[in-house]
Amino acid sequence: MKPPEEALHAALRARLPASSGVRLELAGLGGSAVAAPEPGSLEAVLIAGAVGGDEASLSGSLAALRAGLAPGGRLLWAGPPGDSRALRAALAEAGFVIESRDDGGPEDPRVLVARPSPFVVRAYREGDEDQILPLFAASFGTPRSRERWAWAYADCPYGARRISEAFDPEGRLVAHYAGYPAWLHRGGERLPAQHIGDTMTARAVRHLGRGPTSLLGRTVGHFYARFCEGQVAFNYGFNTANIQRFSLRFVGARKVEPVPFRTRAAGGWPRRGLVERLGGGYRVERVTAFDAGFDELFARVLGAYGLLFERDARYLAWRYGSCPGGSYATYAARHRGRLAGWGTFRLEGERLVWGDALFDPAHRAAVARLLERAAAEHPQARTIEGWLTPRPPWWDATLRGLGFETGPEPSDLALMVVPFGWDPEEEFRRGLYYTKGDGDLF
Repeated sequence: MKPPEEALHAALRARLPASSGVRLELAGLGGSAVAAPEPGSLEAVLIAGAVGGDEASLSGSLAALRAGLAPGGRLLWAGPPGDSRALRAALAEAGFVIESRDDGGPEDPRVLVARPSPFVVRAYREGDEDQILPLFAASFGTPRSRERWAWAYADCPYGARRISEAFDPEGRLVAHYAGYPAWLHRGGERLPAQHIGDTMTARAVRHLGRGPTSLLGRTVGHFYARFCEGQVAFNYGFNTANIQRFSLRFVGARKVEPVPFRTRAAGGWPRRGLVERLGGGYRVERVTAFDAGFDELFARVLGAYGLLFERDARYLAWRYGSCPGGSYATYAARHRGRLAGWGTFRLEGERLVWGDALFDPAHRAAVARLLERAAAEHPQARTIEGWLTPRPPWWDATLRGLGFETGPEPSDLALMVVPFGWDPEEEFRRGLYYTKGDGDLF
């Protein structure tokens, strides 16, 4: 049962520094706006109880309180667990940085302590890409087109514009955290997930704050509150050592495993075996459209893969069919007219990157025929490489039988997850099938 507001106020006052006085106490933040106090007149604001109201009124009330806080002032809130998410997002949008957060047990009140900041963190608004694209180029040393940005964050068939951004007092974008939705299939369940994409901070502000109070940490916190908690089962992504350390220490991430990398020469394919010849062989063709046959294949092989991200025709048409500048080549192997498997490739110098694949385990011989065709159409390639998991076991055996060798991923990438409604870490280690196409690096 929720403690009485008097007890919450007493608990909040106990968290104030000894020198601080309380200049305003509120029973809660409801739907009505808070009267604006005199600028700088408040040493501390204590808020006990439910938040209430819509997002706009909540942000407006908090902005009024922020303007009234003296330098070094604090806002403290204690209330029901269900209100913490909305309040954390609204605090960021009103120009507060959360200094501490006490979640307690499932039935305990949540406690937040926040202070004013000159930086504001908010969700994407139309036109923000005018600043996002230059920050991307400065952060990663390569430009991104407006079309490529829109494809990833505006055109994804599962959801759009899941972006949190930090702005300095002059309105300049200084930090960015974004993702796009995905679906994981797990033993008959279809779980909402989110792939984390562009994570970046302007160099000039990377020294401000530390961990959760850094501008990137604050932006991640807003993203979690606005787009993750209560909405997705988990976030996932593939990143390198620096962001791995930050993610593990400050934002609740788990490192599942180093990315499984394999490679082989782009020639020397096994001859067609007797079973394959007697069965009529496979016809391999270049894919120009993803039709209902891809839906049928995905439904047919779900049970043979265990855990995997959705690969139906709608997803494939977006992921590979409409990606600007993707330069993908997708091939389909058919047996007596029925789709037996497919693979997607991209030539990078003398490397043919095998970015995605899905095969019926009853047609494992089709893998060699499809690779043979892809290599023949890319004669510049000396090697074929990919993120190729050892799961499921029949897939691992197929790859080893074709001479693929395992080695370290050149960029030292790892699969990372952040649990929300479900913790996938151990199950992923045991049974997740994924490819480079399940991330945004292909």
